[in-house]
Amino acid sequence: MSDADQPETPLFKSKLGLVLSCLGCVVGTGNIWRYPRIVANNSGDEGGLTFLILWFFGLWVWSVPILLVEYAVGRYTRKTVIQAFRYMAGPYFQWMGGFVAFVVLGIASYYSVVLGWCFYYFIYHCAFSLPSTYEESYKEWTDLQDSNYPILCHGIAVTIGFLSIIKGVKTIELVNKIIVPVLLLIVAFSVAWSLSLTYAYEGVSYLFTPDWEVFKTPQVWVDAVTQNAWDTGAASALLLTYATYMRRHDGIVSMGTVTPLANNFVSLCCGIMIFCNVFSVLETRGHDKAYIVGVLKDNGPANTGLTFIWMPLLYYSINIGRFLAILFFLSLSFAGLSSLIAMFELVALQIQNFGVPRIPAAVTVGVVTFLLGLPSAMKLNVLVNQDYVWGFALLPCGFMFVGLVWIFGLEKFRRVVVNDYGLSDWTLPRIWKYIIGFVTPLVGGGIILWWVVENIRDDSYPDWKEISPESLAIVLIQWTIVLTIVITVNIIYQRCCGGGRKPNLDDIADEDDATDNATYMELSYSQVPGKKPAPVDENASLVTRTVSQDLDSLMQTQTKDDGL
Repeated sequence: MSDADQPETPLFKSKLGLVLSCLGCVVGTGNIWRYPRIVANNSGDEGGLTFLILWFFGLWVWSVPILLVEYAVGRYTRKTVIQAFRYMAGPYFQWMGGFVAFVVLGIASYYSVVLGWCFYYFIYHCAFSLPSTYEESYKEWTDLQDSNYPILCHGIAVTIGFLSIIKGVKTIELVNKIIVPVLLLIVAFSVAWSLSLTYAYEGVSYLFTPDWEVFKTPQVWVDAVTQNAWDTGAASALLLTYATYMRRHDGIVSMGTVTPLANNFVSLCCGIMIFCNVFSVLETRGHDKAYIVGVLKDNGPANTGLTFIWMPLLYYSINIGRFLAILFFLSLSFAGLSSLIAMFELVALQIQNFGVPRIPAAVTVGVVTFLLGLPSAMKLNVLVNQDYVWGFALLPCGFMFVGLVWIFGLEKFRRVVVNDYGLSDWTLPRIWKYIIGFVTPLVGGGIILWWVVENIRDDSYPDWKEISPESLAIVLIQWTIVLTIVITVNIIYQRCCGGGRKPNLDDIADEDDATDNATYMELSYSQVPGKKPAPVDENASLVTRTVSQDLDSLMQTQTKDDGL
């Protein structure tokens, strides 16, 4: 876990590459495949607006505050998630970053299976015609799940993913410059087409009609907040990783606010697209609302087949439908690939911390992901379980980032890490520290506690003690195993390998390379009273900016106004 062997951090070459890479990191099959099925599963008999309200609530009290922490920590430290926790919170808190990294690996292991389905549907419909009935489309879906193709396609997805990160940020930036614009154009066209269908307004009406009874269900709150975290990448450290490639002039407050809003808009559009399709197809065939709502929620285990069953039926009714279906599943493949690249990049960087070169690290990520994802590729119920366990685990991951800010200091983090360090950005207001310090943990903790209590006492939930895909016991067992491993490894490493103190200025100076030490000396002598300060390098390393801030503090120089 030493920094000494880490290569110099590369940077994004352009603002466009940065924005598209951050969008590509979080716009994926979570928007097009996961979001519609989660909305459908949590909609009441009357409609889905109640879930949408909770989901949007989660954006402002959970996702955005935590994303701002991720962006700030990544840009300030230029460290991977485990190392970032070491530098900001102390070496005995590296296990927090380890837990986050393992959750991302757990998500990637089944996410690549879903991406494999996208590849399969793209290739399948290049060769075969579209299904004409619900029964045909459902059979197409079940035939896939009963075959060995999910394993093959899972392997293809993993291979493409690790090849994309071989060259690091240069490859990531290039890939996302192509993927994201194509994806957004195809999705925009599909949404516009779905809105033009007969009875499409019935789907929109149902989606935006409230059913206030679902407010009383803690599972709906859990799904709303975790889905928003899934949508935006909050607490997954994906954007922390990309932020390590950012410059001081790259605005993290603006990026951390606008990007999740754009991402949620994409998710909402995808939900509208699927709901319009289902209502249009079934109402045209004379089915009533109750029947349609029932079908909307029953497309395989945990509704995993919703998108894959219904989108081909939409395109069947169009003259150029097969061509559009091919484009749609191609865009879905692009979406999944962009997110999988971000997950692989995060895990690969953790491996590089141990001195492993880039290419072996990328290959290791691919092999481990393939092996962990095999059970999900072989049995759909395993995938449902992994999605439930590790998607839900984004809530505990959020507490890790809240804890980091508390340990570092709420006001100190806001002032030093965000406002003073950024050169061209929005000011992070004081209200943020009250949200991240109190509102976010209270909301997240309250939801989890409520969910646990209801699981134990309410007979409508699966028996909390049994081992089933979505039971309380299976969640707690897997979380406990991972937490035990990362905490034990952290303790053993600190006792056997040293480094038991929180890194200070001397530690950083010893670990950084000669270039940074030269910059340190230049800053030190250039800021002697009476001399004009040397210009601040926007790409300065942690030692440079730490020394600069320390000298500024000693000389009692005036810092810039940091707003409300």
